[in-house]
Amino acid sequence: MDVVVFHKTPQYHGRGAIFRASTMIVFLAFLLLSFSVSAQNDTVGKHNARWLPEVQIGGWYSKIEANPAAVQTLTVRQIENLPALQLSDALKYMSGVVVKDYGGTGGMKTVSVRGLGSQHTGVAYDGMALTDCQTGQIDLGKLSLDNISTLSLTTGLDDNIFKPARLFSFSNLLNINTSNVMPDKPLKMKVALTVGMYGLISPQVFCENLIKSKKHENRFVLWNLSANYTFSKGEYPYLLRYGGIMDSVSWERRQNTDINAFNVEANVKVSINPNKQLLIKWYYYDSERGLPSATVFYNLESSQRLWNRNTFAQLQYYQHFKKGWRYQVGGKFNYDYTRYLDPDYLNAEGRLDNQYRQYEGYLTNVVSYTMPMKTKEYGFSAALANDLFYNQLRSSNMEYVDPARFTSLTALSLKGDIRNFKLVGNLLLTTVNNMSRGQQLGKNYIHLSPAVSASVMLKDAVTLRAFYKNIFRMPTFNDLYYREVGNINLEPEKTHQWDLGAVLEQHRLAAGRVLLSASLDGYFNIVKDKIVAFPSHNLFSWTMLNYGKVWVAGAELNANLEYQFVKHYYLRFNGNTTYQKAIDRTNPSEKTFNHQIPYTPLWSGSASLGVQTPYVTVTYAVILCGKRYALRENIPANIVDGYVDHSITIDHEFDIKKTKLGLKLELLNLANKNYSIVRNYPMQGFGCRFKIYFSF
Repeated sequence: MDVVVFHKTPQYHGRGAIFRASTMIVFLAFLLLSFSVSAQNDTVGKHNARWLPEVQIGGWYSKIEANPAAVQTLTVRQIENLPALQLSDALKYMSGVVVKDYGGTGGMKTVSVRGLGSQHTGVAYDGMALTDCQTGQIDLGKLSLDNISTLSLTTGLDDNIFKPARLFSFSNLLNINTSNVMPDKPLKMKVALTVGMYGLISPQVFCENLIKSKKHENRFVLWNLSANYTFSKGEYPYLLRYGGIMDSVSWERRQNTDINAFNVEANVKVSINPNKQLLIKWYYYDSERGLPSATVFYNLESSQRLWNRNTFAQLQYYQHFKKGWRYQVGGKFNYDYTRYLDPDYLNAEGRLDNQYRQYEGYLTNVVSYTMPMKTKEYGFSAALANDLFYNQLRSSNMEYVDPARFTSLTALSLKGDIRNFKLVGNLLLTTVNNMSRGQQLGKNYIHLSPAVSASVMLKDAVTLRAFYKNIFRMPTFNDLYYREVGNINLEPEKTHQWDLGAVLEQHRLAAGRVLLSASLDGYFNIVKDKIVAFPSHNLFSWTMLNYGKVWVAGAELNANLEYQFVKHYYLRFNGNTTYQKAIDRTNPSEKTFNHQIPYTPLWSGSASLGVQTPYVTVTYAVILCGKRYALRENIPANIVDGYVDHSITIDHEFDIKKTKLGLKLELLNLANKNYSIVRNYPMQGFGCRFKIYFSF
């Protein structure tokens, strides 16, 4: 039963909540330890450890691969050396990415890539997509970095065709892979604690157990369980300006920015033999947070609250047959509960209390064939994937009609290699049926989306690549059915993406002491039938229409460098910059024609410079963003100033017998600037976080 809270400065979080969540994590740790010790056997030692099939290891240096698509990857080592607490923090160091951050640890974080809205970026968690049928946006602030092995962002059509059809249905895809390395001992434990300014405390626990068969060397069960709790008051100070630069200012403190979140995740990998593998994942997330309001003059208080509970379970089975055949089948059930409370809402009830429940059932089947070749210079592969999923939304709000949607995705993919030339093609057939309580509701759709990508290696390390991809985005349930806003006649947004780039793969210089990789991409995107909201008879009643058209032209430069100047001493640099012209091409007679779309800077970039020694690793990181516009019209009154964010990370790991002790200090926003990523939502100024962990 949920408790409705009406006071504006919540005091019900505190030591009691922290103690309960911390006790739960400690209890889980002891439970895992006792179970793991009883389950292990003596047949596993250092000499028997081996790698899981088809995995990649996240090392210090992440080269830029010559993929036909534009792929950016952050390894676990790179993430550990960045000032990043949440997944959204790490994404800020990728090119072409705009993270909308509403400030604070508990603030909502969404991402748009190359001028396309956040609904066009899919998020895949260990091979299966995360979804939100209500808004189409995934809050990246909910995802922690504790158990992530690699983080990659793919734009276009990559050369991995053996995957579910749903992962072809996004303009951009964020791939999150958890731990994928076989442990070197049967039992592994890790306990960590992160503390920071403004009341941040976040304990974590991770346990992993490997159980190998005594009779069959390749048969094993590997399972792990992780839990994380985060609490933060988030009441940081900020400078409020009441007008222009010469006008009066005052120092205020951000209110209603607390968060109390807990998540737990369990994974099981069962290897029957090298050609058969079963993966099982269960995830649970529970949070309550305050929603700070915009910093409007003389009205800085906020009392809105948001509750969210999400759980899903997914199962995947992989099998490799002889003569080049492979097959995978997977299923997933997802449940998501959201409650939004505004105790000061001006309506007949004197408050707004909306509750939403989302349900999803998902089934995927993929089969692929790789033609046997006598030489590695030639290759041909084909894959056929079919995904079926059913979404349903239930709401306590009488304005909703409890919509449902049944979707079928079928993807046919072909890949060919001829010496230094690679060609990948894909056709995605989408059928959508919208309904409510078994009856048709709104339009149904059938759409065919083509995509093609190619790459050619010119020299030993230089590769040219190009791709085209067509995708359409279904309107969300809010777009279609929310009363006084929704429009059931909306058409899907259609995107066209073109890219031409050059890649310098990992190249050794200076007698092998320097590793260099770089990429340069130019791209052009068109969004047709863009869904936009227009006010109707008053500012509280809006109408959704297919009215917009956007052109996006841009270029991205990425570079990675590693220099070993003395044995065990390394200098590492990772940097990127993006130029992006994203303009409104809707109506030549409007004032906003050819204006830059909101919250898309012309220039942005990031860089990190780190020095690794046997004693300590120090990393300096900077994020740069040019000015943007908060509204469609590019006038001085709508300008959101650019910003530069400097941070320093200092960390080291000690080996103490069979235990590793890690220490990490993060000094954030060294210039102490309360810049805004979203207008009137100031970011935290100077901050400090400290993390300590034990692994054994």
